[in-house]
Amino acid sequence: MGRMNRNEIIRTARSLGLSPNKRLGQNLLCDSGITQKIIDSAGVTAEDSVLEVGPGLGALTGGLLDRAGSVTAVEIDAGFARFLSQRFAGNARLKLIHGDFLKMAPELGFTKAVSNLPYYCSSEALFRIASDYRIPSVYVMLQREMARRITAAPGSPEYGALSVSLGIYYRARTLFSIPPECFYPRPDVVSVFIALDLRRDVELDGEKLALFHLLIKSAFWGRRKTLIKALSESPHIALDRKTVADVLAGMGFDSRIRGEDMSIADFMALSEGLKEAANAAVKG
Repeated sequence: MGRMNRNEIIRTARSLGLSPNKRLGQNLLCDSGITQKIIDSAGVTAEDSVLEVGPGLGALTGGLLDRAGSVTAVEIDAGFARFLSQRFAGNARLKLIHGDFLKMAPELGFTKAVSNLPYYCSSEALFRIASDYRIPSVYVMLQREMARRITAAPGSPEYGALSVSLGIYYRARTLFSIPPECFYPRPDVVSVFIALDLRRDVELDGEKLALFHLLIKSAFWGRRKTLIKALSESPHIALDRKTVADVLAGMGFDSRIRGEDMSIADFMALSEGLKEAANAAVKG
């Protein structure tokens, strides 16, 4: 079976009783023009080993297989997985895994990830890709609100814990928007296709990375708090107010600075400055 158009995708889903769960954000891409635009934007070539999470009926999978050296598609839904195994039967370049991407043991060696991620687990899937896979180039479709948070700059309204926590691994950029009518069922939100490029300038070992994420969680647990107040009163880590103030002063920051105004580099420097004070200070 080759590329499917919108009517074929809808008819196939209905005939198989595989109507996606709209509440969970399982929206099938059914616009061939957008599908081609995604494949082109990702720049997939025969040199690539591609990971796809949540392939559904294979709208992207087919295009990826036309270009990639290999594709590993992970599908949690048994019905979709059965359909994909039949649709792409005999294609040696496809490895289809029926399982939960968030729970399966990671595989290494992927050069790209290209996915229309289900809305309900998009942030968890991205962090799994970032922390366990470290894939150099990631191209994902997300709901617009989440895409804005991921790509937000310090000081902007959308900038927060997600911006920084994912930003330690990847530099994010917006590529284009996809209107609701390009999906079945039609979602209530606009989707955005973004690119994530692995950062080569950041190297944190396990201990430093754990502290970094605790500081981010603490810095943003209460919006609009000063960083000194947020860290010293955090339910996640025990830090003395004076210690935090002294480290920030040593970095040249005003005592009224908030987490929303700190860049990723600032948080990295803060993590380094607080590492001794943070030893054995993690709260249960």
